[in-house]
Order: sequence, then C-alpha cells, then structure tokens
Amino acid sequence: MKGRLAFLATMSVAIVLSACGNPNNLRANLVTSTDSLTVWALSGTPPSYPSGVSIVGRQVVRVDGFASFDVALDINDAGNPVIYPFKLVVSTPGSTRAVGLIKVAGLFDTVSAAPKTGFETDSALVLMPGEVVVVQAAHNTSGDLCQFAISPYLHAKMVVDSVNLASRTLFIRTVFDPNCGFRSLVDGIPTF
Repeated sequence: MKGRLAFLATMSVAIVLSACGNPNNLRANLVTSTDSLTVWALSGTPPSYPSGVSIVGRQVVRVDGFASFDVALDINDAGNPVIYPFKLVVSTPGSTRAVGLIKVAGLFDTVSAAPKTGFETDSALVLMPGEVVVVQAAHNTSGDLCQFAISPYLHAKMVVDSVNLASRTLFIRTVFDPNCGFRSLVDGIPTF
C-alpha cells in the first residue's frame, strides 16, 4: 500500500511539472522601455511637486509618507544631482523594502544589464551629468508586483542629462524593466 502511494505521489509531481514546463525557464512578458522624465529637487521646491521616481509606475511621483517611490532626487549645494533610496527619505512603519543603488561605468546607451551584486541600500549617490546609476528595488510585499515571483527585484538605469538650478529641476532618462528578477536594461522584451 505504501509503495502504491509513493508511486502515485511521484507520478502526480511528474505530471504537474510537465504540465507547467520548466519552472526555471521563466519568460518575461512586459516591455522594457526608455523614458525621459522631469523631476523637481526634493529640497527648495513645494512638497506637491514630484521629486521621486516609481519603477513600477514608470513615472515621477510625489515623495510622501506612503513611500510610493523607489528613489528621490535632489540638488546639493554644489549644484550636483543626488539620488536617495526611499529608505533614506521616508521611514515607513513595518516596511523593510530594499532599494539599492550602484554607479556603473559606461554611457547610458551601452549599459545593457543590472549588476548581480554591489547595490548600496544605505547611501545616497552624488551624480555628475552623464553618470549612470542602476536601481534595484524589491517589490515583493503583500499585493505588490513581485509578491509571488522567484526574485523580488525590479531594475532600472538612470542618467541625469541636465539640471536647471533656477527651477530646481532635473532632466533624466531611464530604462525600466518591469519583469520581476530580470536584469535587462535595453528596450524590448528581456531574455535575461
């Protein structure tokens, strides 16, 4: 009797796995795309102006206590752009969502993938126009996009093209990959 149950259990697992295909061969189904955005500095502008960027929303957003942004941008006293992970801007009770930043070498158009390691979650980065930063944002909390995904991370690359000190605005280009766990940072459907 135990032998039959073991055989049935093994066959059931085999049938389920064959019906689902290879669970390690995941495919992306959302398009990675480039956007140009205008962001107002976190300091020296009204709080109603969008100073944050949401990777999931692919847009600029207000920086508020709801932490609907992944990174916030500012301009320091020297006139240089500064990018902050949300943890350094808003303390949300019960939230431990990690957003990491890393500067990468190369031009914006030549950076094709997010690094696998090296992201800093506890530091802001000062950028010079033209420097590329890659963002890794966990989105696996209850009701979030990557809640049931193998990897909780979404990735994006950003570059500040220019800064207008008079209006305290930053003009940035971004590539957002909305597919959980994929690291591709080129336009189209990612394969990795």
